[in-house]
Amino acid sequence: MPAKYQNKNGFSLSELMIATLIFTFTFAGTILVFFRCIELSEMARNSSAAVNASRSRLASIENTPFANILTTYNNTTFTADGVNGTGVTYVTSLDVNLLRVTIVFCWREKNGRVMGEDTNINGALNAGEDANGNGVLDSPVELTTYIYDTT
Repeated sequence: MPAKYQNKNGFSLSELMIATLIFTFTFAGTILVFFRCIELSEMARNSSAAVNASRSRLASIENTPFANILTTYNNTTFTADGVNGTGVTYVTSLDVNLLRVTIVFCWREKNGRVMGEDTNINGALNAGEDANGNGVLDSPVELTTYIYDTT
């Protein structure tokens, strides 16, 4: 081989192919992380809106006369702006002067994933939806409080 070709520095074809393969896997992983971050951002936004709607519902219940809470709010539904979901309120009379109020909000993400047990997002417990068998819908957004009649 002539001397003029022996001193040339560069990459061989196999080195370029390996570098391209490493870059491709790294780029694909970065893109997957990016899309997962978008999904998590949407979930956080929907969760925040669901919590705010549930807190608003709880505030309206607290401003209702004690004698009317059970009949007015038990097994009633509500929605939140900007969220594809439904909330439901459960009111249980524990005593003459004590009520347990549980507010549950379930929603569907854009990717089709349902957050909570209400798979059809109608606010009612249908057959096959009660995964833990407790007789009520459950969700990551669930507020429970006790209201005592002080009169």
